[in-house]
Formats: sequence, C-alpha cells, structure tokens
Amino acid sequence: MNKEEQAALDVVMKFLDGYSGRNVDDCMSAIAASKSILMVGTNDNEVFRTPEDVRAAFKRDFDKMADIRWGEHRNVHVQASQTLASVFIELPISYQSEGENVQTLFRYALTLVKEGGQWKICAGVASVPFASGTYAFT
Repeated sequence: MNKEEQAALDVVMKFLDGYSGRNVDDCMSAIAASKSILMVGTNDNEVFRTPEDVRAAFKRDFDKMADIRWGEHRNVHVQASQTLASVFIELPISYQSEGENVQTLFRYALTLVKEGGQWKICAGVASVPFASGTYAFT
C-alpha cells in the first residue's frame, strides 16, 4: 500500500472508530465539508446529500444503538491517486438495540477527496449482505 492509500485507509479507520465510540464529531471530521457529498445508508430512506443530514443520521443511529463493536476488518481494497481515493472494507459489527444483541456484517464502499490536503469522505454506500443464495431481498 502506498502513502496515499494508507492515508485514505487511516481516515476510514478513524471514521469507524468514531462510529463505534458513538462520537458524532469524530465521524464528521472524516466527512467532506466543502465538496458535494452523497451517502447511502442501509435503510431505504437513508440518502444524504449534506453534512447536516449525515450528522442527523449519526445522531439517530447513536440514539438507537449502544455498545457498538467492530470485528476484524477483512476484504479491504484501497486505490488512491493524488486527489481521489476509493476504499472498500467489510467488517462484522455487534451492538445493542432495543434490548437485543445484534450481530451482522457491514460493507462500506467509500470515495474520498482531498480537502485542505487531507482525505475526506465525499461519497459512500453502507450495506448489510443477505445470506448466500438469497435472491428475494424482502
């Protein structure tokens, strides 16, 4: 991994650490503020185009989720040039929500751009895969 790729991955890891710590400000520090953004979450109504919308979504998540823990990341792919980076990362997550212990797998596909010389996330998709062989996504 070259220097730019490592720097982009470091930003994503900081974002994930902020998420598991339920720290909205840490999460937002990884999101582009001066560029247009598009973030798509796991729910069908989660399409965010402004930092304010993303911030509100994190707050909603953290109001519903406690004890967030990421497992070991796997299936990591990073590509970066001087001005654009792409990070794909898959990792297990566990958390408590509404009295239930939840364990699932998250996949993130993120695009990063340089903002003030630092990598920032400007686009992303979060997904939760279905079991192997599933073709009816209901």
